[in-house]
Order: sequence, then structure tokens, then C-alpha cells
Amino acid sequence: MDQYMIDGHKLLWHLDRVSQWQEKKVVAPVYVEISPLSVCNHKCIFCGIDFARDKGDRLERDVLVESLKAMGAAGVRSVMFAGEGEPLLHNDLPEFIKVARSSGMDVSVTSNGTLGTYELWKDILPHLTWIRFSVDAGTAAVHSRVHNVQESVFGKTIKSIQEAVRVKEELGLEVTLGVQYLIIEENINDIENALRLFSEIGVDYLSLKPYSLHPQMIDKKETVYTDEVIGEIDSVVEHYRSKTGMNIVFRKEALTKYMEKSRVFDHCCALPFWGYISSKGDFYTCSVFIGDERFKTGNIYKDDMNEILFGERRACSLKFGESELVLKNECRLNCRMARINEFLHTVNNKPEHVNFI
Repeated sequence: MDQYMIDGHKLLWHLDRVSQWQEKKVVAPVYVEISPLSVCNHKCIFCGIDFARDKGDRLERDVLVESLKAMGAAGVRSVMFAGEGEPLLHNDLPEFIKVARSSGMDVSVTSNGTLGTYELWKDILPHLTWIRFSVDAGTAAVHSRVHNVQESVFGKTIKSIQEAVRVKEELGLEVTLGVQYLIIEENINDIENALRLFSEIGVDYLSLKPYSLHPQMIDKKETVYTDEVIGEIDSVVEHYRSKTGMNIVFRKEALTKYMEKSRVFDHCCALPFWGYISSKGDFYTCSVFIGDERFKTGNIYKDDMNEILFGERRACSLKFGESELVLKNECRLNCRMARINEFLHTVNNKPEHVNFI
């Protein structure tokens, strides 16, 4: 059971923002992803933002702290630290997490996990809603090939995740500890090993997700899924669910839609509900278009947060997404906002006799 609705969306629980959007108001994003820096200690072969990685950019402590406070006051409800690099490499990440939480926002982190320690987890896990570890393997050899690191790194990563589980249990925390497994040709035969390993470690869930080609990606690759492949994965997942009771989120719907290359919407209506702050401090209405002025609404070093969120530049960017952006020509297939766009497409296309529910 996908109790976190990872393969769906949660906009139904933010209908106040949807109602404001229907009234043509510029709303505060529900969720903002933040890239603390553009440096990474892994070089994953599937990295969708390799074009922005390893540029040496790093958000300054004082500037981001004030921006987080302003975002909370403006009505942003959650932030995730991830982005162009490995967030644990930023020395001020613990403070960023605590400031974001004290500003009224739910906080999460996506990390490759290698740098985690018992002391670090004890410091930050009490302030997180969830943390997700991108591991994408069940053995050292596959991890090395997929993440483009030495095989010894896998052991460090697994120990880090074990320490996170330990801290959660010792402190009685509610934080959700998840592991992400992006399915590509190079690791598809390692899924069962991963299920066995992480069921023993005791994480809260393991998510199996499809690859999605990023249009700006430098080292482009493609992964082909077939009904046979989906069936085989589904069989392994069901076996381990019944055998271990582990919460396995197999994103079969997203994988199927990627395989079919299907979209039921032509434009993007999801941009009002999320945002992205790059390691340069630029705010974008969509992370797929880092560096694209059409989606840039300001910079946290130069501009007031209220102007970034509610000003004319963001209003124009949101309008462009809804009316002019042609998804099939420019966008990532089955992107993170796909399920939200499907929902908003339904909302925008009211049927006849709507009162006969």
C-alpha cells in the first residue's frame, strides 16, 4: 500500500490553494525544493541535472536562513533539500533544516546517504518529516556501476542508513525513512537483492520508480520498459511484501505511463503549487528549466521573497506554463508534477450536469 501517495499526488489536501488558483490569484507554492549546493560526491549515470552539477555554487548561510523564514511567513508549507548536489555536503544544512521547521514548514531531505553518521542523524532527524536515500542498488557492484563510485562506498551508505534507523528507534521519532530505487537497465536484476537488504535493515519503505529523461541532460540515456518487465518486478514485489511485510511502493502507474509515453494534458497548470531554489539562489517555477529566464522569477540574494513569490515575473511564468508551454516539445515525460497536472486537467474541464454527483 502506498500510504504516502508517492505514485499519486496530495493536492486534494490543499484545496484552499486550488480554489485561489481557480480565482486567478498568484498563490504561494505548497512545496519548494532547495539545492543547497551544486557539488556531489556521486556521479550517477542517470543524473538528470548533470548539466548543473559540480559548478561549485553554494547557498550562503545568512541569505538562505532569512529566505526560509520569509517563505514560511508567506505560506509555503514544505521544503525539500536536494537539487543539483548532495545536500549533506553543505555544512549549514542542519541549521537550514531547523530554521525551516521553526518557520512552520514541513522539512525533508533527499540524499545518497553516504555521509550520514549517528551524530548527524541525531541532530537533524527530529526536525524532519521524512528523508529519502537514493541507493538504486542492492549490492556493492551494482551500486558502484550505477552511482559511478568505488564499491567501498556502498558499505558506508548502508551503515549510514542503519544508523538513521537506530536513531529513529532510540529517540522514538516519527520521521519516515525511505529508500529510493530508480529502475534502469543496469540495476533491474538487483531489485530482489535490494528488497532483501532493506527489509532486514528496517526502513519504512522502499520505492521503485521509473527513469525519466531530462531534456537538458548531458549524458542522455534511455530505458525501455515492457509489460514483461513490469510483470516480473510486480511478482518479486508481491513475494517480498507477503514474505517480510515490508512497505514496498512499486510505482507501476508512473512506469506504465512512461512506457506508453502518454499525457492527458497539453500545458502545465501545476507550476503555481511548487518552486525551486537553485544553488545560485535563483527561484524557478520549474526545476526542469534551470537557467531558462521564462521560468526564473527572482534571486534570493537580490530580491524580496514576497516579490519572488507574488510578483509580476512569477505571474507571467505561471501564465506561460498554463497557456503557451507545449509539453510534448520541451518537457520531461512523466515529470514530478504529472499526477497534479492530470488532476488539474480534470478540474479545468467541467462536465455537464455537474451537480448530479
